[in-house]
Amino acid sequence: MNFHYCQDFQSMSEMGFEIVRKAIESNPNLFFCVASGGSPSGLYHLMSEHKKSQPEFCETLRIVKLDEWGGLEKGSTFTSELDVQTKFIQPLAISNECYWTIDPFTDTPEEDCQAMRSQIQSQGPIDICILGIGVNGHIALNEPGEVLNSDFHVCQLAESTLNNGMLKTLKQPPTFGMTMGVGEILKSKMILLFIAGSGKKEAFARLQKKEISTQFPASLLWLHPNAHVLIDQNAI
Repeated sequence: MNFHYCQDFQSMSEMGFEIVRKAIESNPNLFFCVASGGSPSGLYHLMSEHKKSQPEFCETLRIVKLDEWGGLEKGSTFTSELDVQTKFIQPLAISNECYWTIDPFTDTPEEDCQAMRSQIQSQGPIDICILGIGVNGHIALNEPGEVLNSDFHVCQLAESTLNNGMLKTLKQPPTFGMTMGVGEILKSKMILLFIAGSGKKEAFARLQKKEISTQFPASLLWLHPNAHVLIDQNAI
Protein backbone atom coordinates (compact mmCIF):
# COMPACT_ATOMS: atom_id res chain seq x y z
CA MET A 1 0.00 0.00 0.00
CA ASN A 2 1.36 3.40 -1.00
CA PHE A 3 0.71 6.30 1.39
CA HIS A 4 0.70 9.85 0.00
CA TYR A 5 0.61 12.60 2.63
CA CYS A 6 -0.82 15.83 1.26
CA GLN A 7 -0.77 19.27 2.83
CA ASP A 8 -4.49 19.84 2.46
CA PHE A 9 -7.65 18.73 0.66
CA GLN A 10 -6.76 20.61 -2.51
CA SER A 11 -3.31 19.08 -2.86
CA MET A 12 -4.75 15.63 -2.12
CA SER A 13 -7.34 16.15 -4.87
CA GLU A 14 -4.69 17.38 -7.30
CA MET A 15 -2.53 14.32 -6.71
CA GLY A 16 -5.52 12.06 -7.29
CA PHE A 17 -6.40 13.95 -10.45
CA GLU A 18 -2.92 13.56 -11.94
CA ILE A 19 -3.03 9.81 -11.35
CA VAL A 20 -6.49 9.53 -12.89
CA ARG A 21 -5.75 11.88 -15.80
CA LYS A 22 -2.68 9.95 -16.88
CA ALA A 23 -4.54 6.64 -16.68
CA ILE A 24 -7.48 7.93 -18.74
CA GLU A 25 -5.23 9.49 -21.37
CA SER A 26 -3.43 6.16 -21.65
CA ASN A 27 -6.72 4.21 -21.86
CA PRO A 28 -9.73 6.47 -22.66
CA ASN A 29 -12.11 3.49 -22.47
CA LEU A 30 -11.12 2.36 -19.00
CA PHE A 31 -13.64 1.05 -16.44
CA PHE A 32 -13.94 3.50 -13.53
CA CYS A 33 -15.68 2.92 -10.20
CA VAL A 34 -17.13 6.13 -8.79
CA ALA A 35 -17.78 6.63 -5.07
CA SER A 36 -20.05 9.19 -3.44
CA GLY A 37 -19.13 11.37 -0.48
CA GLY A 38 -16.92 14.35 0.25
CA SER A 39 -13.49 12.73 0.21
CA PRO A 40 -13.21 12.24 -3.59
CA SER A 41 -15.29 15.32 -4.49
CA GLY A 42 -12.20 17.45 -5.18
CA LEU A 43 -10.97 14.88 -7.68
CA TYR A 44 -14.30 14.98 -9.50
CA HIS A 45 -14.28 18.77 -9.61
CA LEU A 46 -10.82 18.83 -11.16
CA MET A 47 -11.88 16.22 -13.71
CA SER A 48 -14.88 18.32 -14.73
CA GLU A 49 -12.73 21.46 -14.94
CA HIS A 50 -10.22 19.64 -17.16
CA LYS A 51 -13.01 18.56 -19.49
CA LYS A 52 -13.87 22.21 -20.20
CA SER A 53 -10.58 22.62 -22.05
CA GLN A 54 -10.34 19.01 -23.24
CA PRO A 55 -13.86 18.04 -24.40
CA GLU A 56 -12.78 14.52 -25.36
CA PHE A 57 -11.71 13.81 -21.77
CA CYS A 58 -13.83 10.98 -20.28
CA GLU A 59 -15.86 10.80 -23.51
CA THR A 60 -15.60 7.00 -23.71
CA LEU A 61 -15.09 6.26 -20.02
CA ARG A 62 -17.15 3.38 -18.62
CA ILE A 63 -18.51 4.02 -15.11
CA VAL A 64 -19.94 1.86 -12.33
CA LYS A 65 -21.27 3.17 -9.02
CA LEU A 66 -19.68 1.75 -5.88
CA ASP A 67 -22.66 1.52 -3.53
CA GLU A 68 -26.07 2.86 -2.53
CA TRP A 69 -28.27 3.34 0.53
CA GLY A 70 -31.52 1.38 0.68
CA GLY A 71 -34.77 1.89 2.56
CA LEU A 72 -34.83 5.67 2.29
CA GLU A 73 -38.15 7.43 1.89
CA LYS A 74 -39.16 7.95 -1.73
CA GLY A 75 -37.72 11.16 -3.10
CA SER A 76 -35.00 11.44 -0.45
CA THR A 77 -32.07 13.57 -1.57
CA PHE A 78 -29.69 11.59 0.65
CA THR A 79 -28.71 9.09 -2.02
CA SER A 80 -25.39 8.11 -3.50
CA GLU A 81 -27.05 8.43 -6.90
CA LEU A 82 -27.85 12.13 -6.50
CA ASP A 83 -24.38 12.81 -5.14
CA VAL A 84 -22.65 10.99 -8.00
CA GLN A 85 -24.94 12.53 -10.63
CA THR A 86 -24.31 16.06 -9.33
CA LYS A 87 -20.55 15.80 -8.83
CA PHE A 88 -19.50 13.41 -11.57
CA ILE A 89 -21.96 12.03 -14.13
CA GLN A 90 -23.56 15.31 -15.23
CA PRO A 91 -20.45 17.56 -15.13
CA LEU A 92 -18.52 15.00 -17.18
CA ALA A 93 -21.45 14.36 -19.54
CA ILE A 94 -21.35 10.59 -19.03
CA SER A 95 -24.00 8.92 -21.17
CA ASN A 96 -26.50 6.45 -19.71
CA GLU A 97 -25.08 3.74 -21.96
CA CYS A 98 -21.70 4.07 -20.24
CA TYR A 99 -22.97 4.19 -16.65
CA TRP A 100 -24.07 1.23 -14.54
CA THR A 101 -25.87 2.06 -11.32
CA ILE A 102 -28.41 0.80 -8.83
CA ASP A 103 -31.67 2.57 -7.93
CA PRO A 104 -31.79 3.70 -4.29
CA PHE A 105 -35.58 3.27 -4.32
CA THR A 106 -35.67 -0.17 -5.91
CA ASP A 107 -38.30 -2.67 -4.80
CA THR A 108 -36.07 -5.54 -5.90
CA PRO A 109 -32.66 -4.96 -4.27
CA GLU A 110 -31.50 -8.58 -4.53
CA GLU A 111 -32.28 -8.72 -8.25
CA ASP A 112 -30.67 -5.35 -8.84
CA CYS A 113 -27.51 -6.46 -7.05
CA GLN A 114 -27.43 -9.55 -9.26
CA ALA A 115 -27.66 -7.28 -12.32
CA MET A 116 -24.73 -5.22 -11.01
CA ARG A 117 -22.69 -8.38 -10.45
CA SER A 118 -23.33 -9.39 -14.04
CA GLN A 119 -22.36 -5.97 -15.41
CA ILE A 120 -19.14 -5.84 -13.40
CA GLN A 121 -18.26 -9.33 -14.58
CA SER A 122 -18.92 -8.48 -18.24
CA GLN A 123 -17.27 -5.03 -18.21
CA GLY A 124 -14.50 -5.68 -15.71
CA PRO A 125 -12.11 -5.86 -14.17
CA ILE A 126 -12.32 -2.31 -12.87
CA ASP A 127 -9.33 -0.22 -13.93
CA ILE A 128 -9.58 2.46 -11.22
CA CYS A 129 -11.65 2.06 -8.05
CA ILE A 130 -12.27 5.17 -5.95
CA LEU A 131 -12.83 4.58 -2.23
CA GLY A 132 -13.31 6.42 1.02
CA ILE A 133 -13.02 4.94 4.49
CA GLY A 134 -15.70 4.72 7.16
CA VAL A 135 -15.10 5.52 10.82
CA ASN A 136 -15.27 1.77 11.51
CA GLY A 137 -12.98 0.91 8.61
CA HIS A 138 -15.65 -0.04 6.10
CA ILE A 139 -14.89 0.30 2.39
CA ALA A 140 -17.91 0.86 0.17
CA LEU A 141 -20.62 -0.51 2.51
CA ASN A 142 -18.67 -3.63 3.42
CA GLU A 143 -19.04 -3.42 7.19
CA PRO A 144 -16.85 -5.19 9.78
CA GLY A 145 -17.86 -8.81 10.36
CA GLU A 146 -16.78 -12.41 10.72
CA VAL A 147 -17.14 -12.89 6.97
CA LEU A 148 -17.32 -10.50 4.03
CA ASN A 149 -19.14 -10.89 0.72
CA SER A 150 -17.05 -11.04 -2.44
CA ASP A 151 -19.62 -9.69 -4.93
CA PHE A 152 -22.20 -6.89 -5.20
CA HIS A 153 -24.80 -7.59 -2.51
CA VAL A 154 -27.47 -6.32 -0.14
CA CYS A 155 -25.82 -5.59 3.20
CA GLN A 156 -26.71 -4.78 6.79
CA LEU A 157 -25.50 -1.40 8.03
CA ALA A 158 -23.46 -1.14 11.23
CA GLU A 159 -24.68 1.02 14.10
CA SER A 160 -21.45 3.03 13.90
CA THR A 161 -22.31 3.89 10.28
CA LEU A 162 -25.92 4.82 11.03
CA ASN A 163 -24.86 7.02 13.96
CA ASN A 164 -22.25 8.94 11.99
CA GLY A 165 -22.57 12.28 10.22
CA MET A 166 -25.76 13.29 8.47
CA LEU A 167 -27.27 9.81 8.59
CA LYS A 168 -28.33 10.24 12.19
CA THR A 169 -30.22 13.44 11.31
CA LEU A 170 -32.46 11.87 8.68
CA LYS A 171 -36.17 11.51 9.40
CA GLN A 172 -36.09 8.11 7.71
CA PRO A 173 -32.51 6.78 7.66
CA PRO A 174 -31.48 3.91 5.40
CA THR A 175 -32.32 0.42 6.62
CA PHE A 176 -29.83 -1.49 4.44
CA GLY A 177 -27.15 -0.95 1.86
CA MET A 178 -26.32 -2.23 -1.63
CA THR A 179 -22.62 -2.45 -2.29
CA MET A 180 -19.79 -3.73 -4.40
CA GLY A 181 -18.14 -6.66 -2.64
CA VAL A 182 -14.54 -6.82 -1.48
CA GLY A 183 -13.70 -9.40 -4.13
CA GLU A 184 -14.76 -7.05 -6.93
CA ILE A 185 -12.86 -4.17 -5.30
CA LEU A 186 -9.67 -6.20 -4.90
CA LYS A 187 -9.79 -7.29 -8.54
CA SER A 188 -9.42 -3.64 -9.58
CA LYS A 189 -6.18 -2.82 -11.36
CA MET A 190 -5.69 0.32 -9.25
CA ILE A 191 -7.33 1.50 -6.04
CA LEU A 192 -7.34 5.12 -4.82
CA LEU A 193 -8.43 5.47 -1.19
CA PHE A 194 -9.07 9.09 -0.18
CA ILE A 195 -8.87 10.01 3.51
CA ALA A 196 -10.33 13.42 4.33
CA GLY A 197 -12.91 15.00 6.60
CA SER A 198 -13.62 14.58 10.30
CA GLY A 199 -13.65 11.37 12.30
CA LYS A 200 -11.04 9.51 10.23
CA LYS A 201 -8.04 9.75 12.58
CA GLU A 202 -8.63 6.47 14.44
CA ALA A 203 -9.45 4.53 11.29
CA PHE A 204 -6.30 5.80 9.61
CA ALA A 205 -4.16 4.90 12.62
CA ARG A 206 -5.52 1.36 12.55
CA LEU A 207 -5.00 1.08 8.79
CA GLN A 208 -1.31 1.86 9.24
CA LYS A 209 -0.82 -1.13 11.56
CA LYS A 210 -0.93 -3.52 8.60
CA GLU A 211 -3.07 -5.98 10.57
CA ILE A 212 -5.43 -7.65 8.10
CA SER A 213 -8.86 -8.53 9.44
CA THR A 214 -12.44 -8.73 8.18
CA GLN A 215 -13.30 -6.78 11.33
CA PHE A 216 -11.55 -3.82 9.68
CA PRO A 217 -12.35 -4.16 5.96
CA ALA A 218 -9.99 -1.40 4.79
CA SER A 219 -7.08 -3.53 6.01
CA LEU A 220 -7.75 -5.95 3.15
CA LEU A 221 -6.31 -3.31 0.81
CA TRP A 222 -2.89 -4.37 2.09
CA LEU A 223 -3.40 -7.45 -0.10
CA HIS A 224 -3.68 -5.34 -3.25
CA PRO A 225 -0.55 -4.76 -5.39
CA ASN A 226 -1.52 -1.26 -6.56
CA ALA A 227 -3.42 0.54 -3.79
CA HIS A 228 -2.74 4.22 -3.11
CA VAL A 229 -3.89 6.05 0.02
CA LEU A 230 -4.19 9.80 -0.52
CA ILE A 231 -4.33 11.63 2.79
CA ASP A 232 -5.39 15.15 3.67
CA GLN A 233 -3.12 15.66 6.69
CA ASN A 234 -5.76 17.87 8.30
CA ALA A 235 -7.87 14.74 8.76
CA ILE A 236 -5.26 12.79 10.74
